[in-house]
Amino acid sequence: MIDSSNSAISKRMTRPSSQLVLKTLGLSVILVANIFLFVPFTLYIGNIEEFATPIWSILRLFSIPALIVIGLLIVAGGILSETGYRRYVVIIAVVGLLLWLQGYVMVWEYGLLDGSNIDWTQATWRGWIDLGVWISVILFSVIFYRVVEKPVVHFVFAIFSLQLVNFIYNGIHNSDELLNKAHSHSSSESLKEIHRFSSAKNALHILLDGFQADVFNEIITKGTEGEHYRTALEGFTFFSENIGVFTSTYMAIPAMLGEEIYANHMPKKEFVKKVFSGKTILNTAFNAGYEVDLASEAYMMGFYTDGRFTNAYTIPNNNHVTEKVTALNDSAKLLDLTLFRLVPNIIKKYVYNDQRWIIQNLFIDDEFLKFWYFAHTAFIKNLTHSMSADRTAPVYKYFHLMNTHWPMVVNNNCTYAGAALPRNRITVTAQSRCTLDSVIDMLNRMKELGIYNDAFIIIMADHGGHLPPYSYKPREIIVGNYVYEIDPWVVAMATPLTLIKTPGATGPLQISAAPTSMLDTAATINSILKLGGDFRWDSIMDLSPSENRERRFYFYEWKRGDWESDYTGPILEFIINGSVYDGSAWSLYRKLLPPADASVD
Repeated sequence: MIDSSNSAISKRMTRPSSQLVLKTLGLSVILVANIFLFVPFTLYIGNIEEFATPIWSILRLFSIPALIVIGLLIVAGGILSETGYRRYVVIIAVVGLLLWLQGYVMVWEYGLLDGSNIDWTQATWRGWIDLGVWISVILFSVIFYRVVEKPVVHFVFAIFSLQLVNFIYNGIHNSDELLNKAHSHSSSESLKEIHRFSSAKNALHILLDGFQADVFNEIITKGTEGEHYRTALEGFTFFSENIGVFTSTYMAIPAMLGEEIYANHMPKKEFVKKVFSGKTILNTAFNAGYEVDLASEAYMMGFYTDGRFTNAYTIPNNNHVTEKVTALNDSAKLLDLTLFRLVPNIIKKYVYNDQRWIIQNLFIDDEFLKFWYFAHTAFIKNLTHSMSADRTAPVYKYFHLMNTHWPMVVNNNCTYAGAALPRNRITVTAQSRCTLDSVIDMLNRMKELGIYNDAFIIIMADHGGHLPPYSYKPREIIVGNYVYEIDPWVVAMATPLTLIKTPGATGPLQISAAPTSMLDTAATINSILKLGGDFRWDSIMDLSPSENRERRFYFYEWKRGDWESDYTGPILEFIINGSVYDGSAWSLYRKLLPPADASVD
């Protein structure tokens, strides 16, 4: 006779069958593949210019935690009874399914993950949907594991097969781009040429993305510190009334370099490619015999290189650290983005970690790796240190730098603040001043080399947009029965910095209230350098402060999908007659809509 109690003990102590162990191994691989292979690869392909490290190097690093997780999942199952083990197998399968669902189906919109703040109090319903799906599916699977085990496992393996096919297809489809990830525009040879100026004739064109004129004006007019900056910027003229063209970099740059206005009349990418390959000031300078050197953040370099140039250098986000640290940082960044994509909405804010990111914050000691400011400041400092003046041909250098772009990450001492800071007058001014200091150091080096006095230098921004300008005076605008005011933020976006030093100009910084426009940039450079180009706007240097001039500004709301969408949302065209800071000088002229059948996010 067999003791029933011993039978029960024997049943509890029975280990899972080898078939279940193999099944668990397969499901563990599928679960881990979502975290360390499929989703990272998808994110990498979609943001390839954001990474300096080839994907295969990152995946090799990922293989270590992937194998550890697989081993832990198998070991954890080994301590369970057969019944518990079967539930465990179902849970692994379901979690793998939920990761796929969260990563590819329940993908919410959070805007550009560029260090800007995310308002987690908005759209809280996302969290309830995510949490509801995760909890209900897991509970149902645990309770009814016998019923769901077979169909769920089969479904998970089917999804995995599709993901594997998609992975292979994307790898083949993007093979050229992946193989060229050695940064053809970030070679040491290109950088060496970027550091070399002409011994005789130089044009230096620096675009500090987002540097607002109102902030610069505060820096140069504030006490003894302001006097220091006015003296340091010898020969420059600050155009305090300059007006931008567009609210976004995407369309502001074609207007600045090629005098072309985007009016929702054709797909954006076609428009930009047409402009950059056509009559821009960069192409005109190249055709006039200048050696044109480009340096930019990756996302704009693809546009710039549609034109003519001599050297191009994509500024890596990690150009100031070793290759090993770069690989570690890129891996941590990609894993952070993967976790952000895969976890429910309620957990995402802990992954984002107040813009410091959870994995990067744990494993990357150099906080500077996370933000544009530090990498682009390092680019300026390296250039200052390595600068030489030994090229015989005239040189035109165009640098698109992100030091003054949000997020704000430095304190008054120009050191890392410990996290991205809120945008306010104090933080924006501090980061703008620190950027200005590094640029002035570079200009001082040009003086030491004897190439400053005869150089043409323009320092400008593509748009403003950080803060409501101090001097803006809102006014009611009445058109029939319609009464409105121009929002201060629109005026902020419309007032980018513009500083110009003509060859031979001396003396402290001058301030001009001439009614200039960013559209005048190409004509100004063409006139001063005598390039012989055909540009229809005016040279800034020829405009008088007393001149009565109509200017235009184009506003549209930037959205995350605007990098990929064919058209923008409605573009509001404003006419400004008078000071840009006088609300009564503004009037809404018309609205430029995309084609009726265009899909705009």
